[in-house]
Amino acid sequence: MKNLWYKVISIAVLIAVVVCSLVLGNYYPFQREFLAAYLAAEAAHLCLYLIGGQYISKNSSKDPSKFDVKMPGGFLIGRISGKSEKDKNNQTWRYLWAARIFSGFVELVILIARPDFFQANILMSAGMIAVFFTILLHFFRVIKRGKNAGKKKRNGMKIIIFTAAVVIYLLAGVLITGFQQPGISDEFIKSFQTESFYGNGEFTDRAVIIEDNNEALIERVRLIKSAKEQILFSTFDFRSDLSGKVVLAALLDAAERGVKVQIVVDGVSGRLRMGQNPYFFALSSHKNAEIRIYSRINLLAPWKLMGRMHDKYIIADNRAYILGGRNSFSYFLGEWPGHKNYDRDVLVYNAGGKKESSIYQVEAYFYEIWNLDCMSVFHNSSRTAKRASVERAANELRQIYKEYLTEYPAAAIEADYHAITYPTKKITLLANPTTPYAKEPTVFYALAGLMEQAKKSVTIHTPYIISNDIMYDTFAEIAEKVPEVIMMTNSVANNGNPFGAGDYRANIGKILNTGMSLYEYEGGVSYHGKSIVIDDNLSVVGSFNMDMRSVYLDTELMLVIDSEQVNAQLRECLSRYEKECGIVQPDGTRIYPEGVTPQKVTREKNINMALLYGLLRWARRLL
Repeated sequence: MKNLWYKVISIAVLIAVVVCSLVLGNYYPFQREFLAAYLAAEAAHLCLYLIGGQYISKNSSKDPSKFDVKMPGGFLIGRISGKSEKDKNNQTWRYLWAARIFSGFVELVILIARPDFFQANILMSAGMIAVFFTILLHFFRVIKRGKNAGKKKRNGMKIIIFTAAVVIYLLAGVLITGFQQPGISDEFIKSFQTESFYGNGEFTDRAVIIEDNNEALIERVRLIKSAKEQILFSTFDFRSDLSGKVVLAALLDAAERGVKVQIVVDGVSGRLRMGQNPYFFALSSHKNAEIRIYSRINLLAPWKLMGRMHDKYIIADNRAYILGGRNSFSYFLGEWPGHKNYDRDVLVYNAGGKKESSIYQVEAYFYEIWNLDCMSVFHNSSRTAKRASVERAANELRQIYKEYLTEYPAAAIEADYHAITYPTKKITLLANPTTPYAKEPTVFYALAGLMEQAKKSVTIHTPYIISNDIMYDTFAEIAEKVPEVIMMTNSVANNGNPFGAGDYRANIGKILNTGMSLYEYEGGVSYHGKSIVIDDNLSVVGSFNMDMRSVYLDTELMLVIDSEQVNAQLRECLSRYEKECGIVQPDGTRIYPEGVTPQKVTREKNINMALLYGLLRWARRLL
């Protein structure tokens, strides 16, 4: 009777997985792969059962090294009871049965809860891993059956050695490339001149800071809507949440108008957020759109895992572009409920339409990334567009776009960029090398050079400070040469990055020893802005954090703007955050202005920091 119930439940799970996959296939594209993997695992199990059936012993109780697998319902459940060696074999069957139940549970959860694509893909991946893991266990049981105990121990040691070799291979690949911190080349030192960042008269470009998250989304949609020929779009993290769908909808609308849409996204987001997501398929499969992924995650090539593409910008025709630190989802864009980060962009308008415009620097950089060997095309088959889930997603995006333009009519009105921007004397793009490997620290060197030549003041805003001795020494040199140097970052409690918060708490003494004035933002919302103001004329905005990852590992962009008007606007934006800061004294105590209340470090955050920083502080140059 017990075996009968196992058999009935296993058949029920099989039916449930098939039915749920067919029902959910119109919504979750990964369901097709999940069902195929599940059926393949069952087929593999059947083959192993037939192979295992050759090792039958009529006296298995007398010879516990052998095991009779032919029991009622053997293919579906195997044998449920036994002794000695048989127990070990039976345990494998129990694992398989439990994995089947787990797969059925995964399908029911997705059917009832309808989670987002990232969560659903994680659940389905867990179900697939569980089933295949039990097949591997069964496989090893079959090949070892009938062999002596000493041989089994040796086989077990081989498995341990193989597993250790894989782990060492992955770690070695990551560490060999990620731990490198190249110096600055003589060639770059000779080519760098601070004077080249300043202009003599009014430049063709005009610019304005975009501070508000809702305004940032409106301006992106408006910029995309105004495009007539070409859109170039780059982002580190792209998600199909509320704001992400609005951006996707605007891009799809542009493609359907005949605009050529080219998008580059980092491989981490490409794998975790975009893979098997029909909203991205709806855009990538359009004939006028193409998405390419920078350095797709590949565990067979771990030496490429650390260097990521951290750039965030969008160019419409050769008319205007937006560049800054915002990723493409609701934490940074829009005014929806839920978690958010504060960040910053700059909008640049090519007022004269001339080739001297900085827009051509950004465009040239885009195509340098676009044509790299480490780029791969993201799902662009025309057949993909015909899948039911993709057609459904495309229709939903069209409706979202229509509703957004109705709710935010400013996004539907073509902008008068000349009226809303300020004149500039010059705009220059600073960029790290584009290789996926460790990089020459060109952006940090250039920023340090510009800050060191300041006559009066430098103010730096950065969400994280994770520095090495070279960076600390550079900060100290800047503080020694410039009368007033302020660095603002998140307080430990306000920092949204647990590892960054832990590193800041552990190394705050080194930061204070540089001689800079240190401000801690206590606004209650994690601050993600990356900006510098130098005296009354230079403004710097982009994606660069004051951490070793931005210095040596990631592609990064910072826009250097010579404009007194833009500088005044940015200085005012920064001062609003500084009014909500605690000022750290040389002895580590804080002074809080009236109205500023320090955030409390929660018990959960203390645990997260202790775990992350305690376990990974040896790898701080990678994080």
